[in-house]
Amino acid sequence: MAAPSPTLDAATSSADPLPPYSTPYSLGRLWSALPTPYSLLPTPASLIRLDANENPFGPSPRVARALAEYPDYGFYPDYLPLRQAVARYAGVAPVQVILSNGADEMIDLLIRLFVEPGQAIVTCPPTFSMYGIFARVNRCQVLSVPRRGDFSLDVAAITATVEASDGNARILFLVSPGNPDGQAIPLNTIRELLALPLIVAVDETYIEFGGETTVPLLPDHDNLIVIRTFSKWAGLAGLRLGYALGPDRPSVGFRCRAIGMAASDGALSFCHSRESGNPPSPGLTGWLERIRAPYNVNAAAMVAAMATLEDLETVQSNVSRLTAERERLRESLAALTWIEPLPSQANFILCRLKDRTGQDVVSGLAKRGILVRGFSDPTMAEYVRIGVGRPEQNETLLTALRELGGEYVGQTTSER
Repeated sequence: MAAPSPTLDAATSSADPLPPYSTPYSLGRLWSALPTPYSLLPTPASLIRLDANENPFGPSPRVARALAEYPDYGFYPDYLPLRQAVARYAGVAPVQVILSNGADEMIDLLIRLFVEPGQAIVTCPPTFSMYGIFARVNRCQVLSVPRRGDFSLDVAAITATVEASDGNARILFLVSPGNPDGQAIPLNTIRELLALPLIVAVDETYIEFGGETTVPLLPDHDNLIVIRTFSKWAGLAGLRLGYALGPDRPSVGFRCRAIGMAASDGALSFCHSRESGNPPSPGLTGWLERIRAPYNVNAAAMVAAMATLEDLETVQSNVSRLTAERERLRESLAALTWIEPLPSQANFILCRLKDRTGQDVVSGLAKRGILVRGFSDPTMAEYVRIGVGRPEQNETLLTALRELGGEYVGQTTSER
């Protein structure tokens, strides 16, 4: 991967409409993209979906039972038991936990809290696209500091970009393990970046699959926020439950937009106290509590998460199965002469392709009912990201890739 220079993406204007989020293959896009006769198209149930980093083993068996037996769907949920359970799992105090409707909502909340229109966030592409999308929705700028060719962070360039922003850079978004590369950021690197004068949000969506968590850094850094989700490791992607972990003390020196909402503080504090059983924290999570929508997490997601945390042995066993399968799949991919799989500590593998584009492979696999992720970013044109499936799904994938490799023998890119 080439490493271009840092860039500035201006806030969206009416003359520059926000581009749509580039999702993995939808079924509609799949059907319209294929020349196959309709009667021969794969059905949704038969698709092998390795494009969205979902957990192929699904949730704990207790989740379905708990959802069926829960008696109080007619009432707004009480989040205190879940916050306490998440706190025990993460090793923090309940006051340091804030729940969200998926990790995406937390990203939006952080930008709305800390970044004024015209100010900026800092991202390190290639990375999760929703950071930039939410920044533009909130009329903020995006300072892009590309990663190096080996996908490591360019700390010197990040530091120079923040310093040159003259205080306008407000949040640095990092992902560890990274998306789309799956490589973890060393804690010493994150410590170095925490010395910068802005909020550092570390997205740990894939932390259960590998890497070191930044949670132990929370007591010493009032500008650190950790974003997590139940979507991947717990197999609850369809129920949308994320959370953030913040310091348990006031965040000195970091001005936020919420300071201007004192007039409505009383109503918000009452509503959120009723939900959580205690008033908001004075730290970052306290301000996030004040601006999130009341009852933003639905009862079904809450019940499913509680059942998950009560059955960690089963869920963590599935995580171990998935990481073992990841290593087996990576070895098998490496045996294909035209694919170079990168090391990964997530539940997916980024593959560099030889003498073909990612879109070639995405399309070729889609015709066989297998969905993987390609990229619109020109610097990632020769990569695909493959989620780790069940053993039998991975075998089907490998068979299809061997077929594609055979089809491409003797053909150049121009001939295709």
